[in-house]
Amino acid sequence: MIVIPAIPLLISAAIGFYSFAGASKQFATSSIRQAAVDRAKLIDEFLHERRSDLESFLALIPADNPAGSAAAEEVAAWLRVGGQVFQDMGLIDPNGRHAAYVGPFGLADKNYKDADWYKETLDNGFYISDVFLGYRKVPHFIVAVVRRINGQAWVLRATVNPTFFGNMVNAPGIGDSGEAYILNLEGVLQTSRRSGGALLERDAYPYPAQEENLVSFTGSDGGEDYLFASARLNDGNWRLVVRQKKEEAFQPVLMASYTVIVVLLCGGGVIIVLALIVSRRLTETLRTQAEAVSKLEAQLLQAARLAELGEMAAGFAHEINNPLQIMKTDLALLELTLKDVTDVCANREACDELKEIADQFQVQIGRCAAITREILRFGRQDAPQVQDVDLTDFLPKVGSMIRNKAAVNGIEVTCEVKPDIPAVLADPGQLQQVMINLLNNAIHAVVDRHGAKGGRIDVEARRDERGWAVVTVSDNGCGINQESMSKIFMPFFTTKAPGQGTGLGLSVCHSIIDSLGGELTVESAKGEGTTFTVRIPGKDA
Repeated sequence: MIVIPAIPLLISAAIGFYSFAGASKQFATSSIRQAAVDRAKLIDEFLHERRSDLESFLALIPADNPAGSAAAEEVAAWLRVGGQVFQDMGLIDPNGRHAAYVGPFGLADKNYKDADWYKETLDNGFYISDVFLGYRKVPHFIVAVVRRINGQAWVLRATVNPTFFGNMVNAPGIGDSGEAYILNLEGVLQTSRRSGGALLERDAYPYPAQEENLVSFTGSDGGEDYLFASARLNDGNWRLVVRQKKEEAFQPVLMASYTVIVVLLCGGGVIIVLALIVSRRLTETLRTQAEAVSKLEAQLLQAARLAELGEMAAGFAHEINNPLQIMKTDLALLELTLKDVTDVCANREACDELKEIADQFQVQIGRCAAITREILRFGRQDAPQVQDVDLTDFLPKVGSMIRNKAAVNGIEVTCEVKPDIPAVLADPGQLQQVMINLLNNAIHAVVDRHGAKGGRIDVEARRDERGWAVVTVSDNGCGINQESMSKIFMPFFTTKAPGQGTGLGLSVCHSIIDSLGGELTVESAKGEGTTFTVRIPGKDA
């Protein structure tokens, strides 16, 4: 009992460790890849927004006087709008000179006509440069856009604050050892690196080719093992690298090892305790299951007895029908005789009374014949014969079968069928079985609450908006508690006392309605009553 559970514990621990280790490594790789994707998206959006800002500013220049006296004031206002993002800004005329410049670097008289970035801007419509020194001899990069006014190119150039940009790239959020930096196509750092590496230094690490938008790999740099992820930036001109020490990235794997050891130690102790508890409870469970099986067998036996009783009832109805036919024939002969006697009868009052008695016999014999006919149809076990069922005629007949039983218990039964209710496709015997079961259950519930006085059962039938037939059976009986509501359609579940029901009726009803493509639902409140609702698709729905 103790050794056997220990074997799966060890196997589970080993499998769990290797699975967790693999999942942790995959998670670490996915995390750093996601960090690269998120940061690359942030940076690309930043560069796109700066370009959009400059294009918006440049669109404000009046076409009739782009180099007017107000140009410097406009550029200064634009620089203020840019906040801490831009260091300086300049409007360059078609000759490559500053028409207006605002900034601390004294570049107002510079001519950029031969500068590579100026030519790229004219060719492409915009330009984002690598970090370079330029006239100011300070590392920086620029964003420039062009607008053609009267056929001439005007360029708006702004310098991005390298400190602001570097802080955005290398923002925390990748663990204690994680860092992010940007390289250009030549492997030159475009932002400083936290672990060492200044702007415009060449990174000597042999990075693999950026053949996809996102790649991940591992490697050693400066004696440390790293997990890398890199993504394309700036239309492929830059490369964002995110890296984290493997020791930190894969720390959950080490923690998993310790966890496995602790689990094994604790699990061994738990197994010993559980072995004692389980053995005791197993015995109790087997005893309980044996009792449940015995109870189920008794219910099945009772169901078989009721089935046999149903067959016998059908036989009784058949046998009763024969003498009824003889009585009906004799009654017809009696009526003929009475008719002949009435013409010469001296006691007219006695003759009328005899005729009235004969008429009453005729009514009661017809009633008995109708009841036996319904019993025979209900007890027939032929294969289902699906046919059109007119509920305006069918439901009142079913109600008449239980009306006397209800009246004996002081229960008033009403049946209201709307004239527009659609015909349904169903087996009449099965549908009759459903309705009789629901009505019998309602009678039992009403008697349990009211005894022989004050009970009421209402049957209503109507058409719904889908063209389905909706039949409700409502009673003011004892109701069903919430715990039983979830079980009433389960086979052999019953709230009745032993010997008063098998718990198969509602289960069978549910199966029959479900086979017709319909729905059987219930609403009830303990001590208030119950409503069963049968929904069946109309013939033309």
